[in-house]
Amino acid sequence: MLNEKSLKVLFVSLALVLIMIGAGCTSTSLESNDWTVTTNKKTKTFSIEHSELGPVLKEIEPQVVKNNKKISPADWKVKVEENQLTIITDKSEQTTWEIKAEPNSIKLSCSSDKAVVKGKAPASAERIPARLENQDNDIMYTSLGLISAENIHCLFDRSTDTMVDFSDESLLRRNGQDHSLMDVDINVNKSISIQLIQDYYINVLGLKYYQPKPDRFETAPIAWSSWYCYYMGTTEEDLVKETDTLAQYLKPYGLEYVQLDACYTRGEEANYLEWNKQAFPKGGKWIFDYIKSKGLKPALWVNIYGSNYEKAECEEKYPENFYLRDEKGELSSACCTADNTVVRLDYTNPDVIERHLKPMFDILKNQWGLKYIKDAGWGTWMDYYEENKEQAFDSSRDSRDVYVEVQKALRETLGPDVYIGGCAMHEVGLGFGVFDGSRIGGDDRAVWYPEKKRGMSMQTYFHSLFGGNYLNNIVWHCDPDAAMVRSPLTLEEGRTIVTAIALTGQLYMASDFMAKLPIKKIELYRKTMPTTPIVPVDLYPYKIESNKREGVVWCCPQVKEFPKAIDLKVNGPTGHYDVVALFNWNDEQDKKKIELDKGFGLNSEKEYIAFDFWNQKPVMITDHLISCDIPAHGTRVFVIKEILDRPQLVATTRHITCAVSVKEMNWDPDSKALSGLSEIIAGSPYSVFIHIPQGMFVSEVDSNSEVMFEKRMDSVLEIRFSGEFDDEQENNLEWSVKFE
Repeated sequence: MLNEKSLKVLFVSLALVLIMIGAGCTSTSLESNDWTVTTNKKTKTFSIEHSELGPVLKEIEPQVVKNNKKISPADWKVKVEENQLTIITDKSEQTTWEIKAEPNSIKLSCSSDKAVVKGKAPASAERIPARLENQDNDIMYTSLGLISAENIHCLFDRSTDTMVDFSDESLLRRNGQDHSLMDVDINVNKSISIQLIQDYYINVLGLKYYQPKPDRFETAPIAWSSWYCYYMGTTEEDLVKETDTLAQYLKPYGLEYVQLDACYTRGEEANYLEWNKQAFPKGGKWIFDYIKSKGLKPALWVNIYGSNYEKAECEEKYPENFYLRDEKGELSSACCTADNTVVRLDYTNPDVIERHLKPMFDILKNQWGLKYIKDAGWGTWMDYYEENKEQAFDSSRDSRDVYVEVQKALRETLGPDVYIGGCAMHEVGLGFGVFDGSRIGGDDRAVWYPEKKRGMSMQTYFHSLFGGNYLNNIVWHCDPDAAMVRSPLTLEEGRTIVTAIALTGQLYMASDFMAKLPIKKIELYRKTMPTTPIVPVDLYPYKIESNKREGVVWCCPQVKEFPKAIDLKVNGPTGHYDVVALFNWNDEQDKKKIELDKGFGLNSEKEYIAFDFWNQKPVMITDHLISCDIPAHGTRVFVIKEILDRPQLVATTRHITCAVSVKEMNWDPDSKALSGLSEIIAGSPYSVFIHIPQGMFVSEVDSNSEVMFEKRMDSVLEIRFSGEFDDEQENNLEWSVKFE
């Protein structure tokens, strides 16, 4: 006889067996070519997984369109054979669906020419919306947050370097409840394929060293560089003056670093730790301490592949086998240094890392407080070593292996909290995983056009910025070189420069005489700082001439044609919207126009409002078309939002993306109140721009800062706050607007 306890165990076991049998009856799986397709007869859905990616599309519901209605089948019969799974639906609406698992693709076909499938695709921050080169429409797409658009059909999985192409017949939209999912609708039309492009960056784009960007720094730095102002003539007095100005005018807006570029090692007695005494009488550590005393972070240009031959940094005199020589036994100057006193080191000798590199950077970091290094050299050390390796300490070493070994030793010494900005000018990719950001283009200059073909100018800046954007926040932060807005650059040209960097989220290095810059140009920087964690959508080199050599990607991209617009798609506290920059690259004023649906993938059946950010006013949209006159070399920036049946925030005066400052947003339908929490610059006026539907009016405005004025512009209301608080340390503006 079984006792009561044993009977309970038996009943539970039987129940579990029945559940397992039932589950087995309701699901059928196909496993082939690394794919798993699983059906669920109970829910009339199926799912698609891949062995490397995991779920690709789940809860897939096959449907047939009849009389403009999507009809789901009532019954299924499932058959599995080799690499194909077949679903035959009920007799009344009998259709045959075939799901075929092929290498790197799933082929869906249906006996009906009016077939559709709908499902959910995982699309977190690690699997991002993407466009391929054949989808280019002369507009560069970028994203901030979990976004979607009606003309984006791909997802890129960063960790596996895999592109998932759902085909042009698909529509991907963010799920309303879970933004880490995409609702996917695909018109099958007899047959379509979901394609995988594996090793996309490695094989398609040629970046054989691909690895995802480390998470040490989420956003690219905002810094000031001495180079394009003072060049080799920088002095201690210059740095003090500029640091004071930066701390006063730009630090509150997000500028973090003050970088001294090449100049301080000029002269036989100067090296990376003992600076030129005439220019820097108090020394490098004093400069670092002064920068830190102003609440900023010290940054330094260093060519780590060189050292002062006569006066070494970490010993009285380095051994002769610490240096590289040519076949005549001669030393050579390290790239880009102040003068020929800094010569190339021989890093095939491991003692150079242990007795020079590590102790020098230990001092710079732990005793001086270094927070950022511009890791210079262009990779020319590799070329020189290859030409003269017979004279090296260990000529058996591969130049690339040595280069990477040195960079890894630098990262190990500096740790994860010091930003390393490389100069990957020799071969893009060697610094992946070590560099937090990198230059990939040439030097620029504060003029719009170069004096000679491919000479230095802001054209160089744009070539690097647009040509390399597909790398930004994917493998590292791209550094297009320095932004400059001073004369002879016009105000319109300055707007174009800062707009381009702000809407791509690349490394933001300014290099102007800040102490002399007019306030209207200071404002250009203020409204585009800090950087935000923007990710490219267009994952391909933008219209560049080939920069591949011997199977690897090299530096200095040349863009055949600059984009007519940048479309930053945002999903943040203030909703889903687009920030669109229309450019005029011509030498005279020109009228530009663009369609919202074809240009930006917006829904042609919805209404939108456009707000001109730089001119602070609403702009009319006619027939889903934006049209405007733009000055030569200028830009117009529009915040574009879908019109709601209630008041909504359109923009603020704080930042071009309208994603900086607003931390919370709430609409209370009962009290008809729109309220928000904005982190602002204390003491600086701050405006919110609110779109008000026809027939509604403001009844009350409340805030913890004085309301300076209210100004109505058509359907948009500007409310300006003084930014002054009772508490001098306060910078959180609480505001509320009631309507009736």
